Amino acid sequence: MEQRVDSRGKQELYHGFGNTMGLAVELAGTPALFAVFGWWLDHRLHTGHVLLIALFLFAITGMAIRTYYAYVAKMKRHEAEMPWNRR
Repeated sequence: MEQRVDSRGKQELYHGFGNTMGLAVELAGTPALFAVFGWWLDHRLHTGHVLLIALFLFAITGMAIRTYYAYVAKMKRHEAEMPWNRR
């Protein structure tokens, strides 16, 4: 007997992996790019490592705020789809 593979379930799984990988790159890459830009500015302006640290912390704070609000919005959408909220 031939087993049918649930292609919709696999598709959702792979979509979840893709979203997670994209978020991981975004969370790691954005502060790194800000830090590199800060290092470059520090090098050009001879300011030590002030701008490197400042831009890195700015990026970390911004990503944390963005992630929080994206999570809250996603949970509100999810809650709205629940059976106890349908009318």
